[in-house]
Amino acid sequence: MIGGKGTPMLPAESDPPKSGNQLQHRRRRRFTVLLAHARLPNTHLETDMRQRCWWMICSALAVSGCHLGKPDTPTPLGYTATACSGDYSFMTNRVECGTMVVEETRGSGNGRMVHFPVVTVRALNHEKADPVLWLHGGPGGGAIEKLPGRLKERRIPITEDRDWIFLDQRGAGMSTPRLDCGALGLSDGGITDNASATAAKACGERLTAQGIDLSQFNVVTVVKDLHDLRAARGIGHYNVFGVSYGSRVALAVMQHDPEGLRAVVLDSPWPPEANWTGAQPALVSRELRQVLALCASDSACNGKFPQLEARFDRMMQQWLDAPPLTKQHQYNADEVAAYVLESLYDDEAARRLPMVLDQIIGGDYSALDTFLIDRNDSVEGHFLAHLCKEEFAFESPAAIEGIDGHDPVAIAAAHGVARLFKACEGFAVGAPDPIENKAVVSALPTLLLSADIDAGCPTELAVAAARSLSHAQVFNMPNMTHNVGARSPCAKRMIAAFLDRPDATVDSSCIATDRPAFSLLLLPAPDAE
Repeated sequence: MIGGKGTPMLPAESDPPKSGNQLQHRRRRRFTVLLAHARLPNTHLETDMRQRCWWMICSALAVSGCHLGKPDTPTPLGYTATACSGDYSFMTNRVECGTMVVEETRGSGNGRMVHFPVVTVRALNHEKADPVLWLHGGPGGGAIEKLPGRLKERRIPITEDRDWIFLDQRGAGMSTPRLDCGALGLSDGGITDNASATAAKACGERLTAQGIDLSQFNVVTVVKDLHDLRAARGIGHYNVFGVSYGSRVALAVMQHDPEGLRAVVLDSPWPPEANWTGAQPALVSRELRQVLALCASDSACNGKFPQLEARFDRMMQQWLDAPPLTKQHQYNADEVAAYVLESLYDDEAARRLPMVLDQIIGGDYSALDTFLIDRNDSVEGHFLAHLCKEEFAFESPAAIEGIDGHDPVAIAAAHGVARLFKACEGFAVGAPDPIENKAVVSALPTLLLSADIDAGCPTELAVAAARSLSHAQVFNMPNMTHNVGARSPCAKRMIAAFLDRPDATVDSSCIATDRPAFSLLLLPAPDAE
């Protein structure tokens, strides 16, 4: 729906869970629309109608007792080739698709299964016997739904001499069961309101009531899924490429099941010993201020947005003291902090951040409104099932209280991460294993690439992780943002060279000329269709 002066109405709490197609629609438009500062077309209304129709169909099937397939026929375990759901006709490579079926709880015999899609992009020439297993981030992300677009845009640095294997991890993406919680005020920046924290807690309880064992959705069980997939596909030696939280899964493979693993690439790594909630508020503020300092030192940016950092701090403090209310929404500073973190992840959004923050200060909340609608593009239950067991179980709300009380950005960010502990009360993930909070020790060849501007997976985490990896090479990419392999030509060459000869020293001379400056974008993006 469209309300006010072209401002999108925020979703009601009763909105149903998101469908896969809707997620693809939202993700594709997320930052182009958010940054365009343009009126949203009526496709939002169409999307909402499709969403509600989807919910009605699913409800009707559930009530009528309809099933897809014979309910009394046991689901066979293993890999089955299927038709591809995406359009790969532009690819020169042969693309093969399939579904992997594993037990939700191995050895339980309760008949509950997990299905996850797998896509293999075959090598073009000189095929080597060790494929690359690519692991998506999140938690709550996915690989398969957006894979055709990412490959077409060359946002995944595939090499022509090896097969590349992609999958959606259990509980996320297009897998089933899919741990979706519907529309929540949740993102990597935490939970931005108390009602969403309560709803997230209830979601965990609801998933458990449906018979889903939430203790089986974590990196350890994903490692077992990967083991079974390799066995089903006859894969011996192989390589792993983990992006963002996918690097956390890759490190778990190194920790728990290293047999056959030849080399590991960690792009924007998040190691198990890192602290999510205690460190994040200060990191959001620090990385934001790095971008604002670049604006202040740039004559064009500073001339257009003078004293931006001071003006933004004043606004954030005002919003902490008295959140603004419009006809559409009761805003709060926590939402702005979450928006900042999400923008810092995206290269274009980060470079346009000074302009958008100046708009928010001036009372134009359109970019923030779009974020509040589209932030639910992850699978929330998957996000929480993983983090409640692997991260927050080793952390404490007390650590958040030690933030700088004079930094309104950090204070607002702290509110969001603190609410995550409330949500975890509803997620029966089981007791944590202490090893999941310790640095991985390994002699496997490992390439770690970090971005200069990254509030989620900062450079110091890559450097710290490398200390216990005896054959690690770690590089920071100046003037880059999260997921450097998606956009840096230099990073792509380094990855290819490392996969070719993981024991050799990677030639990093291209870093100096890869991106000499962080070019700020001072004008609105072109209108998105």
